[in-house]
Amino acid sequence: MTTPTERTVPTSSGPYLSHSRIAKYLHCPEQFRLHYVVGLRLRVPEASLVFGTAIHGALETLFRCGGDPVQDFAERWEALRSATLTYKQRESWEILDAKGRALLATFVSEAVPRIGQIIAVERSFTLMITDLFDPLVGVIDLVAELDGVLTVIDYKTAAAGYQPHEVILSDQLTAYQLAVPEADQTAFCVLLKTKEPRIDWHVAERDSQRLAEYLTKVQLVAAEITAGRFYKRPGRWC
Repeated sequence: MTTPTERTVPTSSGPYLSHSRIAKYLHCPEQFRLHYVVGLRLRVPEASLVFGTAIHGALETLFRCGGDPVQDFAERWEALRSATLTYKQRESWEILDAKGRALLATFVSEAVPRIGQIIAVERSFTLMITDLFDPLVGVIDLVAELDGVLTVIDYKTAAAGYQPHEVILSDQLTAYQLAVPEADQTAFCVLLKTKEPRIDWHVAERDSQRLAEYLTKVQLVAAEITAGRFYKRPGRWC
């Protein structure tokens, strides 16, 4: 049984850049090399990542065809009952099953009323940027009106709330603003796996200076990757 842990981004037949690739290089260039160049993967996927994929799938069903996200998640998660996954302490298939159902029920009652016109669901993009040989690609969860404002929305599942600086400095939201320049704002919608299910919204805007700074960063990282410079960053992450 396959257990997807990464979202699929649109690619051409050649090399490409994405937010996740750039972020992994910045986290640790050697980790990037092992993952994308050598092709190493975890033998046993992390349950939390697979859980997040199931939540994403349920929300896609909700906004694409009006399906019941709780039922959709239940079916996806049931199919993984016997899958070999790595669970954290105080985690189990049963615990995540209950949390997923509760989170999505809360999302329907609290978040859905704030979302108006749907512009796009799982919108893929490919950006050809000056001075970059490879395209920047990605998939945006949702483009819709949030409280009447056109917003690029990315879902997150997390065990703890996001800090303000994580949103202000998020390269992912900056990349998504570049992909949908007509959007007035970007937002993380965080589904918190706390004892009481909670939905947090974090809204951010990006000005031209922030967009230019991000493009400079992408260009620098792309040059290092092309040159094959994969140094080790000491620490538990590398």
